[in-house]
Amino acid sequence: MVEFLRETVVVDNLHLRKIREGKTEIFVPDPFYYVKKKNEYMPTSLPVFYNPVMEVNRDLSLLAIKAYMDLYWQPKKEDERILYIEALAGTGIRGFRVLNEIKNPKVKVLLNDINKLSIKIMKFNASYLKIESDLTITNYDANYLFLRLRNTGMIPDIIEIDPYGSPARFIFNAVRCIKGKGGLLLVTATDTAPLVGKFIEAAMRKYGCFLVKSPFSKEMAVRALIYFIGREASILARRIVPLFAIFSHHFIKLALLVLRGRKEADKFWKEIGWVSFCNICTQFYFSKGLQNRPRELCEMEEHGLTEIIGPLWLGRIFEEEFSREMLKKIDELSVNPRNAKLIKRIFEWELEAIDIPFFYDLQEIARRLRMSIPSINSVINSLKSKGYKASRTHFNPRGIKTNAKVRDIVILLKHMVNQ
Repeated sequence: MVEFLRETVVVDNLHLRKIREGKTEIFVPDPFYYVKKKNEYMPTSLPVFYNPVMEVNRDLSLLAIKAYMDLYWQPKKEDERILYIEALAGTGIRGFRVLNEIKNPKVKVLLNDINKLSIKIMKFNASYLKIESDLTITNYDANYLFLRLRNTGMIPDIIEIDPYGSPARFIFNAVRCIKGKGGLLLVTATDTAPLVGKFIEAAMRKYGCFLVKSPFSKEMAVRALIYFIGREASILARRIVPLFAIFSHHFIKLALLVLRGRKEADKFWKEIGWVSFCNICTQFYFSKGLQNRPRELCEMEEHGLTEIIGPLWLGRIFEEEFSREMLKKIDELSVNPRNAKLIKRIFEWELEAIDIPFFYDLQEIARRLRMSIPSINSVINSLKSKGYKASRTHFNPRGIKTNAKVRDIVILLKHMVNQ
């Protein structure tokens, strides 16, 4: 948990307070000075954006970088260094944590932000931490930075995109800029409302997907974002491979391996498709291939037409070896206990999850049946005893991934409740 410490300082009329996040102490805009109203949203009230709640997001970045360096980074020369870029750095806390907590002399960091006040704070903290030699700070628009790096031949191994809102407008140039043979792209989206189907037009405009509210909206959101990024990469004859995809704390976090080549890009489209679901019974159907539409009429014909959603990524969203490597790094990086517990639960559940897109919300099914819901684990065990595959999902604590039909789940629930 982020600690706001007592020490304060004023730098060029910026009132700063020392914080401790992870093992790193830096100065950020002082919320006790800038936040005047009780119900004011702290991060946007500060002259430079800083959200302490997103500490877990930054923990995920550090774990992903450590796992990537062990599994995928292949330097061509002995003295080659890995370049990590945060294009919208804000206070720079993530980049400072990369240098201070990963503690690898082969890591170089470039922090960029278009806000000049952000640059002042980052330069002050770089001097305070005495890490100027491993750090570059720039003051550009993120897209201009990506184009500039490409033109100068400075190819980043890892790019982090974590904007306030949608990452959509930064993706094309980031993919164009990053190392094409095994680069790591870390993407955060906080504009989750369009992606979970609340604003259909906004989702179509930003991500090129038709998305509506569904019992599996959070997983739909993640798969829509992967589709969008993969489509942008495909234009550049590049392919993305999801290493993990998380929806937590009202944000989506993706780790994507970038590969180069037309044949690689073509592989991406084999995992793109559609899903449809019945608004009455919640049964869903999916089909891979843009040309293959899913079932348009519910199996229970009296329920009528289904809602069709897509295009979406329907392939795997957690790569097993990478996920296990990240779990190993939690203790190594001394992630704070609360965040460590959350991250472990997410990855452990997803490593055990069956390889089927989407899930059923047991609470929603029970609500429609007007019955109480048995424990999730007892339902999973009962499904397995009847020969079905079943597992939990981090997208919904009451969700179950299974190859059983919803009618089979209904029969099972009624039997369990009446026992």
